[in-house]
Amino acid sequence: MTDPDRFDLVVLGAGSAGYAAARVAATELRARVALVDRGPLGGLCILAGCMPSKALIQSGRVAHTIATAGEFGIRVPDWACDFAAVMARKDRLIAGFARYRADGIRELPNTEVITGQARFVGPNVLEVGERRLTADRFVLATGSTPTVPPIPGLAEAGYMVSDQALTLAAKPASLIVIGGGVVALELGQFFARLGVAVTIVEVAPRLLAREDPDVSAVITRRLIKEGVTVHVGVKPVHVEQRGARKVVRVSFPDGEARDLVADALLVATGRKPNVAGLGLEAAGVKQEGARLTLTRCLQTTNEAIFAAGDVTGLSFLVHVAIAEGELAARNALLGCPPSPVAPHLYASAAFTEPQIARVGLSEAEARQLGRPVLVGRYDFADHGKAELLGETDGFVKLIADPFEGEILGATVVGPEGSELIHELAAAISLRATVEQFLQVPHVHPTLAEIWTYPAESIRAQMRKLPHHLTLPAGYGDFEDAACELGLEASR
Repeated sequence: MTDPDRFDLVVLGAGSAGYAAARVAATELRARVALVDRGPLGGLCILAGCMPSKALIQSGRVAHTIATAGEFGIRVPDWACDFAAVMARKDRLIAGFARYRADGIRELPNTEVITGQARFVGPNVLEVGERRLTADRFVLATGSTPTVPPIPGLAEAGYMVSDQALTLAAKPASLIVIGGGVVALELGQFFARLGVAVTIVEVAPRLLAREDPDVSAVITRRLIKEGVTVHVGVKPVHVEQRGARKVVRVSFPDGEARDLVADALLVATGRKPNVAGLGLEAAGVKQEGARLTLTRCLQTTNEAIFAAGDVTGLSFLVHVAIAEGELAARNALLGCPPSPVAPHLYASAAFTEPQIARVGLSEAEARQLGRPVLVGRYDFADHGKAELLGETDGFVKLIADPFEGEILGATVVGPEGSELIHELAAAISLRATVEQFLQVPHVHPTLAEIWTYPAESIRAQMRKLPHHLTLPAGYGDFEDAACELGLEASR
């Protein structure tokens, strides 16, 4: 008789990574799977992340279009924001997405969905309520939670994180956002476009500090143009409640201290792996800081336990979570392949306006690697279709190998950047050169044809280089080659 609490694979978490792992294990590998989630089913992306935030951002985008319609000769007098209706639309959409995902989870073959808080009580024993589940292999996919900096008075004064910001019943008159990353900027711009007085406070010297400085400059100018107050290089040192308002004392680089006051306070300073209460010590799973200690096969320090998605602490991108979930299931049940798996192509997007997206290396990353590169850039202000749309902020940038012209990275800051990046994701995945890329037809007038201009710039730069330098991309001594080319290979 089959032990009802014994499985081939137990997956903790039914979000993007966990669902992908369970689906591959149950349908492709025919394993008997337990999918454990504390509920509600749906995962962070659908319930409190990507989808609700983008629903709200679209409402903000429509509001901005109406507010600036006069630039196109259209007059829209006395328009107003119905915040309750904005939230109701979001709730309706998310309910549909969540039902669809929950149905997909429940329809998985060979899978038992178990609801409850999970906790390891041994290296291969998982306690969920009254049950003790055992398995040959486990996949951790419990996602992430917002990080909250240890600012004195913050807890006592009260604040919200992104989860609460996505479910507000009423629009605040003013809002302070602590943080300068993607979530902070997306939500800050959304509220500003609905008439909220928004102030962004970022401790780093610029917004989106992980991107190139020219990216940060564009989005900072745009936010300020839309009425957002931006303070960078500023440290919050104390928070308190005064009456119904929040007061954030901040320290400026010159030592000046100033009080910022608003009706609401949003803390958006990143996310961390959600491992609280899982009993990782009992399972023998170790961490390095906030990250799980993992091999290239996504295996933890317990060889029976693998991890995927946000919980690894390595990436907080949904497409990476899905790929890792599938990979973790295969590695757990089939064994890790003898050859290293190629790393996931880094692709990301911020749904601010202008949108920001990148794939492959940034210019700064290439320099940090000591790799000589050629850079081509073209501004949307000089692009006809962008002018027609009235969206001329930003640029596109290509990074290419100087020897063969292989495209190594692409960045876009501009209209529909999250869509435009996929053409370059395909090109980089196929290791295309700028010469090959320029053979692809581009319809005119479109936003997509803007990529041809930096590609042409790089081709022109290559033609000025010595022809005898034909080292294959990715090989050779880059420093010596850079000296021959007259390029600087920074370390």
